[in-house]
Amino acid sequence: MTGPDDAVPDSAGSSAGPPVRVLICDDHEVLRHGLRTVLRRIPGLSVVAEADCVREALSLAGMVRPDVTLVGLDGQGPLLQDLVRELTGMGIRVVLLGEAGAGSDLVDVLRAGARGYVHTTASPQRLVECVRAVARGETVLDASVTGELLHRLDGAPRTAGGDRAAAHGPLTARQQAVAGLVAEGLTNAEIAARLEVSKATVKGHITVALRRLGLRDRTQLAIHVHRSAGPGSEWGLSPARS
Repeated sequence: MTGPDDAVPDSAGSSAGPPVRVLICDDHEVLRHGLRTVLRRIPGLSVVAEADCVREALSLAGMVRPDVTLVGLDGQGPLLQDLVRELTGMGIRVVLLGEAGAGSDLVDVLRAGARGYVHTTASPQRLVECVRAVARGETVLDASVTGELLHRLDGAPRTAGGDRAAAHGPLTARQQAVAGLVAEGLTNAEIAARLEVSKATVKGHITVALRRLGLRDRTQLAIHVHRSAGPGSEWGLSPARS
């Protein structure tokens, strides 16, 4: 993440309603300070507590009842999954912050219930957007890992041939829906509004669809959908657009 003194654009500004209560958990004091500095400057966000380890975070969460807990992924150890499960069971949403790629540790923590992942190189604005989106009930994943994470999380079959073989497997129902809307000419923002998900989630589904179908970009995806559309096909194109 960029430095705490970086300006946060007004587009990350205030929102109606009570402030989003945030608990910060990371074993690096400097990082906690930076996160606290960034978040406390944002109208509509309130840092209610800080913890330097998983056990302290869980104890504080029970007392201060945050809306979102921002957890450093690195250095938290095997207890991190337990923390995420406990917080999720309390109705507290979890955002992960780390440098890890889409490895098994990150996948396991997301499966435990975490709702967001932000890379440490993300801008303050991106961090704020993620915290707010997760507080609204959305799932937000950093674009650098979205495609691979969705590929792992949705249980896509993996073969001895590697990713390229898996890339041509069938799409999930949600990926089909997103691809169909791409073919109708909708932007990511319009698709997100139609399906009531975040733009990052839409981008992730498109990334996975492209990988599985062996396509290069959304134009090729739209062409593929139109060519494949027909009676009984999975593509839900509107009659007027198909």
